[in-house]
Amino acid sequence: MGKKAPKKLINEEFYMRQALKLAQKSFELNEVPIGAIVVDANGKIIGRGYNQVETKNCQNKHAEIIAIEKACKKIKDWRLNSCSIYVTIAPCVMCLGLITLSRIEKLVYGAQSPLYGADLDNISFPNLYKKHIKIISSGVLEDEAKQLLKRFFKEKRSSHGSKFRTDQEKIDRS
Repeated sequence: MGKKAPKKLINEEFYMRQALKLAQKSFELNEVPIGAIVVDANGKIIGRGYNQVETKNCQNKHAEIIAIEKACKKIKDWRLNSCSIYVTIAPCVMCLGLITLSRIEKLVYGAQSPLYGADLDNISFPNLYKKHIKIISSGVLEDEAKQLLKRFFKEKRSSHGSKFRTDQEKIDRS
């Protein structure tokens, strides 16, 4: 008999699959395919988001920001203590700042973001923010997240030429 996957891994994969479904939705809307969900301490999804930068013509319509806004609205508080966020790729500096300011305690992401993702291993945050994110887990369903991004940029590159070539090349190297 094979070993069962640890419960923690099963939960992380379950939630990341939910984020990947949202990323697929953004892909279908011609947005960079990134999805995010916020989960409370009881395991309930309280916020969902997917990229809508192009749709809403606003650079702050990242998946993480939308998911956090919905979670705050749902619990009627800006403090998301004891919550976790699952994102298909590593958050950018803007989103990472919001994650820390929202007091989210656990950040789980799939793939690295070679273009805009915060380099979480080398970033220096003030101690005030470091105390809030207690757990960072990476590589959860990484291949699925990478493949969705690669497919998106491949399609963009074939229809728009060299404009997206540099982005795809950086993703391919990661």
